[in-house]
Amino acid sequence: MFKILLNLNLLVCVFGRKPNIVFILSDDMGWNDVGFHGSNQIPTPNIDALAYNGVVMNRYYTQHICTPSRAALLTGNYPIRSAMQGYPLKPGENRSIPTEMSVLPERLKELGYKTHLVGKWHVGFSYKKYTPNERGFDTFFGYWNGFISYVNYNMQYYNEVGNDGFDLHENTAYAKNYEGTYATNLFTDKSLEIIDNHDTNEPLFLMISHLAPHAGNEDNMNALTTPDLDETNKKFGYVEDPRRRNYTDIVYQLDKSIGRVVEKLSEKKILENSIIIYSNDNGAQTSGDFHMNSGSNWPLRGQKFTLFEGSVRGTCAVYSPLIKNAPYVNENLMHISDWLPTLYEAAGGDMSKLGILDGISQWDNILNNKASRNELLVNIDERLKYSAYIDYSGQYKLVNSSYQRPDGSNVYDVYAGDTGRGANNPKYNISEILESPTNLAISKITAKTITKQNIIDARTNLDISGRCRQNISNKMIDCKEKMCLFDLFDDPCETTNIIDEFPEIGKKISIKMQDYYNVLVPQKPNVDDQTSNPKLCDGYYFSWLEEDACPFKKSGGDTLYSYTMISTALVLSLTLSLYYF
Repeated sequence: MFKILLNLNLLVCVFGRKPNIVFILSDDMGWNDVGFHGSNQIPTPNIDALAYNGVVMNRYYTQHICTPSRAALLTGNYPIRSAMQGYPLKPGENRSIPTEMSVLPERLKELGYKTHLVGKWHVGFSYKKYTPNERGFDTFFGYWNGFISYVNYNMQYYNEVGNDGFDLHENTAYAKNYEGTYATNLFTDKSLEIIDNHDTNEPLFLMISHLAPHAGNEDNMNALTTPDLDETNKKFGYVEDPRRRNYTDIVYQLDKSIGRVVEKLSEKKILENSIIIYSNDNGAQTSGDFHMNSGSNWPLRGQKFTLFEGSVRGTCAVYSPLIKNAPYVNENLMHISDWLPTLYEAAGGDMSKLGILDGISQWDNILNNKASRNELLVNIDERLKYSAYIDYSGQYKLVNSSYQRPDGSNVYDVYAGDTGRGANNPKYNISEILESPTNLAISKITAKTITKQNIIDARTNLDISGRCRQNISNKMIDCKEKMCLFDLFDDPCETTNIIDEFPEIGKKISIKMQDYYNVLVPQKPNVDDQTSNPKLCDGYYFSWLEEDACPFKKSGGDTLYSYTMISTALVLSLTLSLYYF
C-alpha cells in the first residue's frame, strides 16, 4: 500500500506541481573532503546521505575557480562566452555577467518560481543592475565579493586601492545587525526562514551559496574560523595539522547545515516534490600563495587554479524522489553549465526558448542514466595561455600548458592534501549516516531505504584511489613545452602523458579546442577603480558607479561625492589580481 501511495504522489509531482529546487554550493571544497569518496577524516553524514540515496554525478566538471564556475552555472554557457574565463572578480573591477545574457533565476521566474539566493554572489556589483536582486532573485541575503570573514562579514583585499569593508546585504540594504553569528549558521538560518515562509502553491528555487570552506580574510588561523575552537580541538584532535583541523570543523558545520535544510523541507512537507543538488564550485586550495584552506583533492592531481582533475573534477550529488532509478552512480559526463537547461527542463520549461547554449540538459541522464554529452571544454584562458578539453565520452583529456605564478614557477600541479585513510583517523561511521537528519527525512518518503551494505558497496565503487597508477609522484608534468594527453579511464590521476603514443587523438582534440579559441570573448583588463574603496562609503562595499551608490554620509557631514577629488584613474593590477580568489 505504501508503494502505491508513493507512486501516486510522484505522479502528482510529475504531472501537477513544478518541483522545488534547492541548490547547495560549497566553496573551494576538495574531492577528498567528503566521506563518500573514501576518506575517513571529515565526517559528512548528510552530504553522504544525499549521495547514497540519490545520484552521484561521478564525472561532473566545474570551472577551475570561483567566478568562472558561477558564470557557467548561472548562464548555461562556458565562461569564455561572458569574458569570465580568467581570474575571479576583485572588489574594484567593473565587470559582470553581461545583462543581455539570461541567467538561471530569470529563466525559472518565467516558469513561476520564487527565487532566492543566500550566500555568495561574486559575478559583479559595480552597478546595481549587476547585483542579485536585479538578476532574477526575488530575495538576496549574502555577500557580493569572493569571501568575507566568518564572524564580522568584512572583506579585506589589500591592493593599490586597499579595499577593506563590510559586505553583507539583505536585499538592497546592509545587514549590519547580524555581526557575531557564524556565517554558516547565519546562512542556514536564513535558508530555513525562506523555506518556512514559502507559499507551497508556488514552486521554490533556493540557491545556498556557502562561504564554507573557503578561507576567510587573512592567511593565518583566523582565516579558518570555527564556531568554537576548544570544541574543534576536542572533537577533531586526531587531525594533526591545526589548519587542517579547523578546516575539518568548517566542513562538518557545512554538513550539519545541509541536514538542517533537508529536515526543514521535510517539516514543510515539500521534500517529496523537491530536487536537491549538492556541488562544489571547484577543488581545494591546499597550499600555495594566498587563501589556502588546507582542503584535499587527493588522489587527484592539481589544486584550484589548475585545469587538472583536482581542480575541475567536481563533487556532486543529486537527490529527488522524482528519480525513480536512484540510488546509483552516474559515470556520464556533466558540466556545471548544464544546470541551467537541466533545471529548466525539470521545471517543465519549453527548451526551444533557451536558444543555443553550451550547456546540455542532463535531466534524462539523471533520471535514466543516459549520456547527454560526449565532450566538454574545461577552459581557455587566452591571457595566461593555458587550456584543456575532454573528449571521446570522457576518456581523453588534452591539457595545453599549466597555471603559472607571475615569476613562471609552479606549485599548483602537485598531488596535495591529506589522504584521510591513515590509522590516526576514525573508522567510517555508517550509523551516523543512517541516523543523519538527511537520511531520516528521506526515509519518511521512500520505500527504498538504504542499508549498511548499500553504503559499503557504493563507497568502494566511488573511491578512485585504487584506480590511480602506482607511479604517482609530485614531480611537475610540464604541459607547456609539449601538450599533455591523459587517458582518464585508465589514469584518472593524470600521472602519464600519452601524447606521443596517440598523436592523432591529441590533434583532433586540439582542433576542437582551437574552434573555441576562435569564438571566445576576450577578458577585460583586471583593473582596480580607486572610487570603489569602501572608505568612501563609511566602510561599506557599494555599487560605486551608481550616482546614488552610498546611502551614508561621511563623518563631518561630507557626502561620498566630496571625495571625488581622489583620482578616478584605474590602476592596472594584473599581477596583484592573483591575490584575490
